[in-house]
Amino acid sequence: MAARPEGPRYLLGVDAGQTAVKAVVHDEQLRPVGIGRRSSPVDRSTPRFAERPQEALWQAAASAIREAVESSGVDPAQIVAVGITGHGDGLHLVDAAGAPVGPAITAMDSRAHLEAASLAADHSRMRVVLERSGQEPTPGAAGNLLRWLLVHDPARVEAAAAMLFCKDVIRLRLTGVVATDYSDATASFLDTATAEWSPAILSAYGLPESLMRLLPPVHASGDVVGTVLPAAAELTGLAVGTPVIAGMHDVQAASIGMGALVPGRLALVAGSFSTNGVTTTRPDVDVRWQSRLSIRPELRIAMSTSATASPALNWVLRLLGVDLAAPGGEEARDRLFAEAAALDPEESVPLVLPFLFDSPLGATASAALAGVRGWHTPAHVLRGTLEGIALMHVWHTRALGEKFDWDEPVVLGGGIARAPLYVQLVANALRSPVTVVQNEEAGAFGAAAVAGVSVGVFASVEEAQELVTRAEPVLPTAASAGYWAGVIAAFDEAVAALGPWWAARAGAAGAAEAAGAAGGAAAGAPVVSVDGHPAAVRGEGAGA
Repeated sequence: MAARPEGPRYLLGVDAGQTAVKAVVHDEQLRPVGIGRRSSPVDRSTPRFAERPQEALWQAAASAIREAVESSGVDPAQIVAVGITGHGDGLHLVDAAGAPVGPAITAMDSRAHLEAASLAADHSRMRVVLERSGQEPTPGAAGNLLRWLLVHDPARVEAAAAMLFCKDVIRLRLTGVVATDYSDATASFLDTATAEWSPAILSAYGLPESLMRLLPPVHASGDVVGTVLPAAAELTGLAVGTPVIAGMHDVQAASIGMGALVPGRLALVAGSFSTNGVTTTRPDVDVRWQSRLSIRPELRIAMSTSATASPALNWVLRLLGVDLAAPGGEEARDRLFAEAAALDPEESVPLVLPFLFDSPLGATASAALAGVRGWHTPAHVLRGTLEGIALMHVWHTRALGEKFDWDEPVVLGGGIARAPLYVQLVANALRSPVTVVQNEEAGAFGAAAVAGVSVGVFASVEEAQELVTRAEPVLPTAASAGYWAGVIAAFDEAVAALGPWWAARAGAAGAAEAAGAAGGAAAGAPVVSVDGHPAAVRGEGAGA
């Protein structure tokens, strides 16, 4: 890299989500001076699959970076470091040359649901995975996806030389370095007590020890692991030799961007996932949350998540005739939100269980719309959907609250948090003050902050978090207390009543699917119990 010109320093943060990549150039106060966005859509054309070409992910990232750099007007040589964050879980296989081996499988993929269910039902194996890795793996976790591939596409696993995560693919293309960080590695085969890859966890998944060859070097998120290569510089507009850090899981980056990566702070994100995480140094584990190592091993986020936020909202909007991709779609959405906000806050609306693509109750649970009346309008259905999404914050934080305490106000971010109606609903549902982050790109902010620490722009991540701007807290209304007690009770009753029905239908479908998959995993879908915990993983061997 040529000598950096005199003058201010800048930092690039890249955030690769489930369907889009955002790149933001920040100044030394972490204020955005250039932004680039590119779509990186996920292909769902095959039932239960959610994948995209790795090349498409890289091209989206490269284009977003170039747009951010060019729109900033900054000399690329003044960008002193690059930080990358991305969605966790999923599976990105590359060969010895770093070339893709098949498409990127995202966290929303559920093809391995039978593998996930059978592992969850095996209490002795599940105990090892939960207690050592800190979580019960979802169908979209790397371990379950590898199990599925060994049955359905073993040649793909054989051709692979390394297993990466979303942000690692982008960093590999920038630097040529194969690696990952603690926060992403925790979601697979990393022992959280030693911060090292664990053959015992691999074995508990039922995977051969030979697959240890796929596990890349692990770094702290802020370690500089490489620099921008000439070919990547030509595509992105970055300067050759710009330092690139290992990067981090998007929940860790967003927590920094929300000023919440401090022990005892709770951050909620209503985006592609409902993400609910409390920063801690405690190692408590439970099937209802993931205890993930953070940007360094001694720090953790206990996070309880499900894909029950914007995917559910967008599906309902389409059902109501609002096409956000069509001309006037955003205006139609805003009108519908305004109509929903104009309803009496304590007027009864339909109860929505937003389990369209995922559920924290297990793979058996599906979405439901209950309590619908002839006089209900699209506005009632929309508010019911927003209440259903807020109810997931209740479910997740209720689980976390059994072990962890946190300060108020609760910090809220994500796309849905831009709607004042939703912020008020969350405050009312949680009976807690809620403050919204003013920075729209919290993930890119967090990635840039950690990169800034790595090259000396900031003394610490704690110092960088002081630059986060948040709105005044929104307080729960006194009048809503009784209403929300009723809504939460109705949710619990609906889950209890539907549990046996979900299990019966899933049992029949699972048996048929298992019979049709030669050598596939035996069906063992968890049964939802009255208290809403998956019964198959609640027994003594589950570590619950």
